[in-house]
Amino acid sequence: MTNSSRNTLVLASLLVISGLLAFLMLNTARKKLTVKKEETKEITQQIDFFRNLVTARDSLEAEHAKLMAVAGSQGKIFFDADNSIRTYDYLLRVLNWMGRDIVYDFGMSAKSEGNYNEYVISGSTRYMDLVHLSRMLEYQRPVLTVEDISISAENAFSDSVKFSMMFRTHFKEGGLSPDEITYKEIKKSVHAYDLFQARYTEEIQGDEDVDPRLMNVDSSILIAISEKRAFIRDNRGIIRILNEGDRVQRGYLDKIDARENLVVFKINKYGFEENQILHLKNEN
Repeated sequence: MTNSSRNTLVLASLLVISGLLAFLMLNTARKKLTVKKEETKEITQQIDFFRNLVTARDSLEAEHAKLMAVAGSQGKIFFDADNSIRTYDYLLRVLNWMGRDIVYDFGMSAKSEGNYNEYVISGSTRYMDLVHLSRMLEYQRPVLTVEDISISAENAFSDSVKFSMMFRTHFKEGGLSPDEITYKEIKKSVHAYDLFQARYTEEIQGDEDVDPRLMNVDSSILIAISEKRAFIRDNRGIIRILNEGDRVQRGYLDKIDARENLVVFKINKYGFEENQILHLKNEN
């Protein structure tokens, strides 16, 4: 083989090797470029997402405030604004939640102030429907306060009554629209009371529903008291130690007031709760 042929063969081999190396380097660079493009695309999407969050910050904060206002079954909510149309529409929603159709006249009082409007409704309905309506107005989430109720019987043969109710709708800036407020379940029920039940009978009415193991407040004496406990002796001489919330016949212990030396029970004898107070008895 001549020198020229040998040189040609060497140059051709070097050229092939150089081409392969260039191909491998370009292919590696292309793969790296593809990976970088995917990473750049993902970062761009994240930037767009956070940009949208920043743009919607005000609406998100407002929605958060509304959710915080609605949180908790015991929370009360102000309307963001009020007028006679809004309150009238809300009353219709309340009646729909009750499943009742009460006919009444509706009007705004002249006593409305800057942070509330006062309304008067009057009409005729069953007594228990009126009781449930007043409870719904005060126990639902919106701050509506019943200021006055007057009732009168239509006749001796009907359980319907004529009524006039005055209530106030409270509102403030930052509150909720009435359309955004949902129904709140009222767990504590009201039982009807027979207005014509005899005041004196040979047998105590309703005692068959009373647990005899529970303390009878009417025949018990408060003999000692502490910050969290009340020591009460019943008619059999047994000393009961009660905490707030403990059950008694027809009710429960609501409050212990060691400063005033008294305890307050919530007792339901006639279809509605009443306060019954026992004062500390000094036996010295």
